Amino acid sequence: MFNDDDIKIELAVSDEQIEATRAVRKKVFVKELGLSEKKDRENDNCSIHILAYIQKGHRILPVGTMRIRSFGDFVKFERMAVTRHFRKTNVAEAIMQYAFNFAAIKGHCKVLAACKEELLPRWKRSGFYTNKKMETIEENGMKLIRIYRDLPKHPLALTINSDPALLLASEGELAKKAQETSIIDGARLKLAELNEKKKFEY
Repeated sequence: MFNDDDIKIELAVSDEQIEATRAVRKKVFVKELGLSEKKDRENDNCSIHILAYIQKGHRILPVGTMRIRSFGDFVKFERMAVTRHFRKTNVAEAIMQYAFNFAAIKGHCKVLAACKEELLPRWKRSGFYTNKKMETIEENGMKLIRIYRDLPKHPLALTINSDPALLLASEGELAKKAQETSIIDGARLKLAELNEKKKFEY
C-alpha cells in the first residue's frame, strides 16, 4: 500500500522517463477514452513532460503525467493523466504545483488549460478560473471548458539578463531550482481560489 509521501514528481528528461509518461497516457487516453496513440502523441516532441511515479527498488511505477507547451508569456497544460488506482491521492495536485513552479521560473505569467465540466471544481481549487463566456472547445471528441490561471512572478524567473549559469542550466536543473524556491504555497493558492473577479480580457 502506498501513501502520498511515496509519490515523486520529476521532469521527464530521459528516454525511459518519457516512455513512462506515455505509458500513463496510453492507459488513460488510449485505453479508457479511446484516443488513438498517434493522436495522443502529437506535439510530444515540442513539449516538456512531467512524471509522477513511485520507486520500487530499481524500478519506477509511473502513476501520473502532464505535458507543457510554451507560447510567449503563457504555457498550455495538456494531457494531464493519473492512473485509475491513484485518482483519490494527491498526485494530480502535486503535478499541478510542480508545473506551476516550473512555468513560473521559465518566466511565464499565465496558464491555459481545458477540462471537462465535471472536473472544473477540482481545477478551480488549484486557482484556475473561466472567462465570462465560459468558452467550450471540442477536442478529441470531448467537450471541454477553457480555463486560465495567473502565475505570481518567480524570484528567479528567467529573463534575457539572467545569470548565464541559469540560462545554461538543463531543464531538469531549472525544475529542481524551481522547487527549492517555490512561489506557490497554501496561502497563495487559497487567495487565488477566492480571487474569482480577475479575468483575462479578450
